[in-house]
Amino acid sequence: MARTTRSPKKAPVSVHDFKKLVMPKSLNLSTDGRLAAYTRSWTDEDKNKSFANLHILDVLSGTTRQWTFGEHTDRCPTWSRNGKWLAFFRHEKGEDRIYCLRRDGGAPELLWKGRGSLAGMEWACDDSCLVVKFRKADPDVEAEKAIAAGKEPESKAPAARRITRLFYRLDGVGFFPQDRYHLYKLELATKRWTQISNGQADDGSFAVSSDGDVLAYVANSHRDPDVNPYDNDILFVNLKSGRRKMLTGPQGEKGTLSFSPDGKWLIYLGHHNKRDAWGVEPVHPWRVDLRTGAIKNLTPTYDRQPGDLSLSDIGFDFEETRVRWSKDSKHLYYTVTDRGDTQVVKLPVGGGDPEKFWKAAGEVPLFDLQSNVMVCIHASFKALGDLHVCANIAAPGAAFKPVVKHNRAYLDSTEFGKVEEFWIHSTDKTRVHALMFLPPKFSPRKKYPAILTVHGGPRTQYARVFFHEMHYFAAQGYIVLLTNPRGSQGYGRKHAESIVAAWGTKDYEDVMAAQQWLADQKFVISNRIALCGGSYGGYMTNFALGNTRKFRCGVTDRSVVELKTFAGSSDIGFYDNLEFGGYYWQNPDGYTKMSPLTYAANIKDPLLIVHSENDLRCAIEQAEQLFVALKVRGRTVEFLRFPEESHGLSRGGRPDRRVVRLEAYKEWFDRYLKR
Repeated sequence: MARTTRSPKKAPVSVHDFKKLVMPKSLNLSTDGRLAAYTRSWTDEDKNKSFANLHILDVLSGTTRQWTFGEHTDRCPTWSRNGKWLAFFRHEKGEDRIYCLRRDGGAPELLWKGRGSLAGMEWACDDSCLVVKFRKADPDVEAEKAIAAGKEPESKAPAARRITRLFYRLDGVGFFPQDRYHLYKLELATKRWTQISNGQADDGSFAVSSDGDVLAYVANSHRDPDVNPYDNDILFVNLKSGRRKMLTGPQGEKGTLSFSPDGKWLIYLGHHNKRDAWGVEPVHPWRVDLRTGAIKNLTPTYDRQPGDLSLSDIGFDFEETRVRWSKDSKHLYYTVTDRGDTQVVKLPVGGGDPEKFWKAAGEVPLFDLQSNVMVCIHASFKALGDLHVCANIAAPGAAFKPVVKHNRAYLDSTEFGKVEEFWIHSTDKTRVHALMFLPPKFSPRKKYPAILTVHGGPRTQYARVFFHEMHYFAAQGYIVLLTNPRGSQGYGRKHAESIVAAWGTKDYEDVMAAQQWLADQKFVISNRIALCGGSYGGYMTNFALGNTRKFRCGVTDRSVVELKTFAGSSDIGFYDNLEFGGYYWQNPDGYTKMSPLTYAANIKDPLLIVHSENDLRCAIEQAEQLFVALKVRGRTVEFLRFPEESHGLSRGGRPDRRVVRLEAYKEWFDRYLKR
């Protein structure tokens, strides 16, 4: 009689599981398409920090090697054009540094170091130099003494800061130095460092031509670029002769510059609407004829945004969208956000509607393409940063093959509930895309409490991708429902634009349609539904609890509470006039109507307020106003504050604080949904 073997018992999702994951981030493919360099992040639980090291994928064999080691955060790997060298960035002992590795191995060679922030590089001039984006730090005698002694400088606030500009800080970065990001030329033989660009604004996207001699970059030339962020032009610099010229054409949003291999074209992604709200205007690939200067929109009727606007908490960061070319310069490739997926599309250089090239559901946060070889990083409900290779994009029936499966042991040894997908009917015949995370061993004959969560942005999307937080809540016995209400991206301009100057209208109707859908399900305890969300999702939590009693409790995280004060306290609040129908003094009634604080007196259900003290996007004064407004009225409210953390705590904060945050959510839900 044959012996049957039992499968090992799987572990439930733990609050600590995100610390087990190793995630690929930066990705760069050598020009021959043979080697893919990428960084892989990991967490040291004892040191309570995350790091990232360089790894190399041999595309043909599918084998990987780790090239750098230790407690560093390496980033921006960039192959030389001849494929012999790999440059990368690392912050070390108070300086940002550029290192270089030989393709055949050896120790990293230090090419350059300086106090400040490196933000991208390209090889140029027959690999004799690097074009580097860099922002200098302000002079600091004590920091410079520490660096000279080989020590990491202490983080110390100045005696005072004198502010003269609107855009003087950024969430996750802090206060800016006097300098802005500009482009420099590093000559490798002599180590000569020469500034190429200047101006009042940060330089934007840049690219070097296929022959390595011409630099193109985006610059804002307005005398007050903070108030006029869309006054962008494209400038060209010959790196050998120094000759400069500006592209004649309309100003507007411009990014992701990319030269064609044959030298005929330059592509940029953008639009020319200087009054665009927050990410509403469709962004298109624009083709520049480098001989005549003629500009053409290649996708005038295509209604999806380029780039990866999908949300999760597994370590992908929003990076600049890439445009890559086929070897014959006849097609270009880039990612788009579309109805719960981020996919790679293919577009003829002559224009038209792009076709999907990577068709699998989920998220492709990064890809690269060289010599018709494409490498993609892919995440889905059942994949956590796998590497896939298409050996020849031009071959008939070109297909991808998985070559590296990250975190497979974790996925195979952990018990997850199913994720179901459907559409909910809302007002005006709108259909709202929904994803539902179910508890493990879910039974439709049982009844469960439920959590409805609203994403931030608002111009982002919940996607078909692994989400540790949602699986953790589901593992605690909750139905977890995610939706993409009006205002989200991925569903066309009309869907995204419908809440401009109208927050708390169609979006609120969609959220309440989702609440009603939950309440109607036989497996949901209809009076045990919670609402939660972060950033814009926190805004909607505040707004909804002030306008309905259909939720048992709520958790509002890094939220917007009062639009009028948000305009002055947010790092980007001075742009809010484009989203909210003017500045608050131009539209006072609209601001009052949209602000959750207006309805705070009506919030009678228990609310947990979560906020980071160094949040510069939604300043903590927003949370403080709501807490006081509820506490003085005797409402059930608690306030959880995280020192030092920024707006991105839930995705990239200190590991122990991420654990505390999730445990606080769970305790609040258990207190009001299970007792």
